[in-house]
Amino acid sequence: MLCVMAADKKQSFRLRISILYCVQCYLYNNDFGKSMIVQTLFPQTENVANQYTFGHILMIGYLSKDIVASWCSGIALSHLIADSQLYKEALLKVRLVVDQSKTDAKTLMEISIDLLQNSSSSFCTRIAVLIFLCTWLSNCSLAVQTLFSIENSISYLVSQICTQSIADDRELFIQSLCSFALGLCLVFNNNQIQLYSTESLVKLIDERIRIDSFLEKLGILSKSEFYAKALQKPQLKLSKSSDMILDYEFAHLYETLQSLISHMLTRHDINSTVRTLIDPMSTKLYAQRALTMMTDDNDFIGRVEQININKLKEKQWIEERDIDKKKILALEQQIQEIKDKNA
Repeated sequence: MLCVMAADKKQSFRLRISILYCVQCYLYNNDFGKSMIVQTLFPQTENVANQYTFGHILMIGYLSKDIVASWCSGIALSHLIADSQLYKEALLKVRLVVDQSKTDAKTLMEISIDLLQNSSSSFCTRIAVLIFLCTWLSNCSLAVQTLFSIENSISYLVSQICTQSIADDRELFIQSLCSFALGLCLVFNNNQIQLYSTESLVKLIDERIRIDSFLEKLGILSKSEFYAKALQKPQLKLSKSSDMILDYEFAHLYETLQSLISHMLTRHDINSTVRTLIDPMSTKLYAQRALTMMTDDNDFIGRVEQININKLKEKQWIEERDIDKKKILALEQQIQEIKDKNA
């Protein structure tokens, strides 16, 4: 089933998106399943002949020139590590040999940055990589530190945000996602790399981009109809490849952390009280958000109401997921019929 999503261009777009949604449902609150998949991203010591593991297929899709495969695989990877510091840190150790003619392997994060910087990468590929990268950086200071250590990674994000006179709306999405990624580096910085300390990043943003311009570009995503639709329901209801922008999980992550990034920057000097309340090792976004709310009494009531709304959405999602599980059986039967025809 995963091969159809990540490697079979002949199958219909709707079927491949449906399979991605099945994968998302499987990964939801499934620590055992996530653990097993993460293990397949590392070199296999047993059963080496069987290269087509879950992780191997995801990597094939992630690096594919097929925009559906790359986007679906990137979204699947983001769900694999969502809300889990353990798996985010585990993926920092994943090394892959992209070019078989070379012996030097690269980390998955280095490969992701390469995909972003590659001029031949499609819009959908860059969107998927940025979503995966932002999910990785959120609540994981070690991932932020690793990104800082990759040559030209921060300069690339800054250069994308600084680009002026963009007529293509799609490139504005890229700018907004790059702003979000850089903002996450600001929020979850452990200050282990002096060149990119929190204060240095604020200064960099102020001097190279200007804080007001940065916040404007950060907010582009929130004004998009794709963002509004993604927040409505967890189900992936995409009719064509041009709809492959955001999904519910990432839209919710952005909604949760965008205001925190804005708050830190608008104050210029990073309030030490705010930073001590943010535990970058925590994987509970709601808990962090509640702690952050305590720093701003005027906004407290509004944020509590938003949390209640989010909890209701989550409850609705769980109910709808149970209904969708029944549909998965029908999809699996359809896939089996396709396999039988092609046999």
